[in-house]
Parts: sequence; structure tokens; C-alpha cells
Amino acid sequence: MAIAAALCQIVCEGKEHVFVKAGRRMASIREPVKVLALGVRRLEWVEIIVDGEGEEESVLEQVENILCKE
Repeated sequence: MAIAAALCQIVCEGKEHVFVKAGRRMASIREPVKVLALGVRRLEWVEIIVDGEGEEESVLEQVENILCKE
């Protein structure tokens, strides 16, 4: 749950809508239980979709830092 909770913290206070897609399934990062159900793990290939008001690059960088560190 650590990854899902860390991802949620990034967007829970902002206005961005961020989704993680693993295979054919997708979940909002605002819903850590659904992200957990996707089985997202560090260093695995996922697609991140960010829709927001100008902070997309910053949010994407923060998500990448969580998912890409060993």
C-alpha cells in the first residue's frame, strides 16, 4: 500500500487528475485501493495520464520519482 498511498499524496491536494494504467486496467491515483488492486510495483512498466491546470510536468516528475526508485 506504500506506493499507492505515496502516489495519492501527490495529487490529493491538487486539482490535477492523474491515472495509472497497467495493462488494460486503469485507476485514478486519488483512489489508492484501486491503484493497489492494479498491482502497481516499482520499476514496472505503467502508463501515467495527467490532466491538470499547468502542473502536469511537476506531477509527472513526482510520480516518476516514486515508481522509478529502487
